[in-house]
Amino acid sequence: MNHPIKDRFDRRIDYLRISITDKCNLKCLYCRPPKKIKYFAEDQVLKDGEIVKIVQIVRRHGLRKVRITGGEPLVRKNITDLIASIKRTGIRDLSLTTNGIKLSKQARALKEAGLDRVNISLDTLKSDKYKMITRGGDIRLVWKSIEEAERAGLTPIKINMVPIRGINDDEVLDFASLTIKNNFHIRFIEFMPATCSGLWKKDTCIKSSDILKSISTLGKLEQFEFRGKGPSRNYRIKGASGVIGVISPLSDHFCNYCNRLRLTANGKIRPCLFSKKEVDIMTALRSGASDEELEQLFLHAIEIKPQGHSLNEENASSSHIDTMSKIGG
Repeated sequence: MNHPIKDRFDRRIDYLRISITDKCNLKCLYCRPPKKIKYFAEDQVLKDGEIVKIVQIVRRHGLRKVRITGGEPLVRKNITDLIASIKRTGIRDLSLTTNGIKLSKQARALKEAGLDRVNISLDTLKSDKYKMITRGGDIRLVWKSIEEAERAGLTPIKINMVPIRGINDDEVLDFASLTIKNNFHIRFIEFMPATCSGLWKKDTCIKSSDILKSISTLGKLEQFEFRGKGPSRNYRIKGASGVIGVISPLSDHFCNYCNRLRLTANGKIRPCLFSKKEVDIMTALRSGASDEELEQLFLHAIEIKPQGHSLNEENASSSHIDTMSKIGG
């Protein structure tokens, strides 16, 4: 019990990303289509107790890290109770990804409930552009949330930025400069062909190597040792307080080191973000399956985890993903 499990390709699987809602209070250009989308009905979404039950079962096989995602997880009711319940299972590293709109009022309660860290999605530092990218968001709320998260101890603050050519690529240096005086982890994520928004084209994606080349004009970049425990390759501008990370799913994919599974809001275990393969665990849960039967579903999800994604193949498409909010980022 509680021993790490490896998949067919000798990768240790100890990280579960849990989407707790497909709803979001923003409509970001690259995350969802402009047309109105149909949300899961309430009874189609995993309940708190069901999520905790799954975590308890996966914990038996060495689960160490859980990240709560969405949609926007902070729109879910009683989120602090769910965080507390997950933490009580013994999860060592419990984090949450948010757009930051609602975080300022919940940061302290989340920390007290057991949350360790937050990742905040922020793709521009300009208020008018933020409103355009998010289709109506207020960037002032995000900065207030960053301040409150720091005050509450949800640190280090990680800020996720997706550079898109022609939209926000002119702000890469501005984001990198934030790390000079602040202990922020700024993570630049390559734009992926993962939505039906129609925004993605090959030339809109900026390679991580080009991002690093640009940032190097700010000062010497010192690279951290890569330990293969996550997708981010990390650097620090010499003398800076914070960290710069690049996540390269296209130009330098991290599939060989992938240690994660995803649990969607509607109860499917997804072994790979860019694969259609899913294992339905909600139906088994609600049909009275035993812990042993649920455990076998989890083990099957690991068994069918692919060696890598097919994003760079000519025939690969984004048809695997309708919207990121349906799966969890």
